Amino acid sequence: MGELLLCDRPIAAMPFYLEGLSVNVYSLEELNYYILNNTFLLDSDFMSNELCEWIRDELKQPKLAEKLERMILYHGRLAEFVLEILDHTGYCTKSEKQKIIENVKQLEEKSDFECSKMRADKLMENGKYLNGIYEYKKLLESKEADGENEQIKAKIIHNLGTAYARLFLFDDAAKYYRQAYLISHDSESLKECLLACICMHDNNAFRITADEFGVSQEQINNITEFFSQEGRDEEITSFDDKLDNMAAEKKADKDAYNKEMAAIILACKEQYRRMNRI
Repeated sequence: MGELLLCDRPIAAMPFYLEGLSVNVYSLEELNYYILNNTFLLDSDFMSNELCEWIRDELKQPKLAEKLERMILYHGRLAEFVLEILDHTGYCTKSEKQKIIENVKQLEEKSDFECSKMRADKLMENGKYLNGIYEYKKLLESKEADGENEQIKAKIIHNLGTAYARLFLFDDAAKYYRQAYLISHDSESLKECLLACICMHDNNAFRITADEFGVSQEQINNITEFFSQEGRDEEITSFDDKLDNMAAEKKADKDAYNKEMAAIILACKEQYRRMNRI
């Protein structure tokens, strides 16, 4: 179920595109909602003349646009820019605004590498896996990565594996989990690597990986049992039961069955498209 935003100001005919989560906003209230829920995605690019022009031309807020443009011209801080937008609408509570500004100031004090990692992690939390993959790879290719702790790089590589796994690209997922384990020797990375092999139905890759890293039979049993338990997840079993019931009713009303099955497939396709959307 979506959320309803009550807007008492002009709604833009043309939306403003926010790259952080690949979304369009049509009002200052929606912009405030984005800031509130995605503070760690904000960076200096948010302070753009394009945003000021949109606020002036589409939302008919010339005074706010002028203040924001002045901040850009005189190299104001991101926290001040964000606060000006928040104060103009009154959408957020005083405590929410205080927390947002504290978080923005925290971002301003961190290195570009740290901020980029926080943003990549936030993209993952929001199901923007392709965006997350792009950000993580950009992090690993950056000059700053050379000076970072090996464990931090291993965590980034592990998260890359997770992003690929969420997109059902288990071959790539296994590769990155393995790479992360070689650096960190974190058992979680090895476990996820073996689980990705199971998801690929590649028993040979599973056995080779287990032998390479000396995984005991007890550990193998635990991993396969974990996979089996995940398959018995309440949401999954409920969906399986629904399919079984539909199949049982197929003879009685074949047209209704085909229609409902088509709707389920369409919903799954749309969900996967959203995860792959940039």
